[in-house]
Amino acid sequence: MSRYISNNTDRNQVNLIPMSLDEMISEDNPVRILDAFVDSINLNELGFKYATPKMTGRKPYNPAAMLKLYLYGYFNGIRSSRKLETECNRNIELMWLIQGLRPDYRTIADFRKDNISLLKNIFKHFSLLCNDLGLLGKEIIAIDGSKFRANNARKKNLTKGKIEKMLVYFEQAAKCYLELLENTDDKDDKNSVTYRKEEVQQKLANATQRIHELTAIKQQVEENGEVSLTDKDARLMNANNMGFDVAYNVQTAVDAKNHIIIAVDVINNPADQGQLYPMAVQAKQLLNIEEITVLADKGYYTGQCLEKCEQENIVAIVSKQKSPSSTGNSDYIVEKFKYDADNDCYICPQGEILYNVSRNNKKGKIYRSKTCKTCLHKAECTNNQRGRQIIRGKFHEVMARTDERLANNMKLYKQRQMIVEHPFGTIKRALGYTHFLLRGIEKVKGEAVMHCLMYNLKRVINIMGAKQLIAAIK
Repeated sequence: MSRYISNNTDRNQVNLIPMSLDEMISEDNPVRILDAFVDSINLNELGFKYATPKMTGRKPYNPAAMLKLYLYGYFNGIRSSRKLETECNRNIELMWLIQGLRPDYRTIADFRKDNISLLKNIFKHFSLLCNDLGLLGKEIIAIDGSKFRANNARKKNLTKGKIEKMLVYFEQAAKCYLELLENTDDKDDKNSVTYRKEEVQQKLANATQRIHELTAIKQQVEENGEVSLTDKDARLMNANNMGFDVAYNVQTAVDAKNHIIIAVDVINNPADQGQLYPMAVQAKQLLNIEEITVLADKGYYTGQCLEKCEQENIVAIVSKQKSPSSTGNSDYIVEKFKYDADNDCYICPQGEILYNVSRNNKKGKIYRSKTCKTCLHKAECTNNQRGRQIIRGKFHEVMARTDERLANNMKLYKQRQMIVEHPFGTIKRALGYTHFLLRGIEKVKGEAVMHCLMYNLKRVINIMGAKQLIAAIK
């Protein structure tokens, strides 16, 4: 007798009381949430292809079923269309969800390709649902960016230096092949020839073609700084712990109450500068509120964005970048110079006055002192032969107000990290979405939206529970 656990089930035995698919799916199974959520959306209004089928021609797959399939795939970490095709033929949950449909991988891939730009509307629909359920605080949001690897190998990303090295290599190779052809023609004994003439000619042709290709790519690099051969929109970025890699910069705005993502965008610029205002406005419009407080790190600190935020009733609490010092002496950074608004001048740490010497300067007002040349501390203050210079830009006032606001709200600002970095950590570590499968920034935006939607969905399930969420959706 076997000592292993067994229920003695015969694979060939026919059950007299067969179970339905619905009986095999528990009441709190997340697949029921996906089903209820998609059924609550009017896909025709959102513009999904075949949402209203034509009366003639071949019948299409219902876009609702295809959307459920994709949501299920991303929810369970299955992004490949071929793997989804396999799951449709063996996965009981999917059989229940899309009612036994078995689309092939081409149909699955085409659905994503045709509707990729509309996925943001699905994300927005769920965010509004979270708002209706009272899960959003609608008072404080935090904004941050994180790098996600693109579908482009690093060796397929070319810079000017790389191309010049490759051109030198192929030009030398072409020169060697030409010399080899000449030597081959001069030799009478064919047995002493290492390569046949036809082989050398083919190698020469390949090298010449490669030179032409690299020369054309070099022109693109001179315009854009770099070229990615597989995904033309991807750029080389410093991805922190991963080092430099070809990636995209994913921007998110996260509501402080339950750490739910309410706005997402993708850029191919490694810097976050210029993203504070567009991300804050996107979140504010979704929440449909008059005023909102935004937390962001020093990478978002730009005068232009801060001014626009003030104009739109966005209270920005943003840390300031450290002021540079040409001499490395922190006693003489620009913050150590006091501004006298009544006399429109600056007073240096040594008590000397820097007067406004500018005349219609586009950068702003320029302040200098006549005593700099004879000052004993000049070497500690500046490397400029003309003496210390301070530029007061046109955004100085709004930046000063932002600095004061930060100083008065440091306790609130310290919450920024745990609010906005928590979702990125979950998406990358728990969900495993560290890279993109699609190519091109528009398609990547759709994929990033799916990552964030899956995070939000799992977050809400953890907060409310599956049964309660299903009831709320219905």
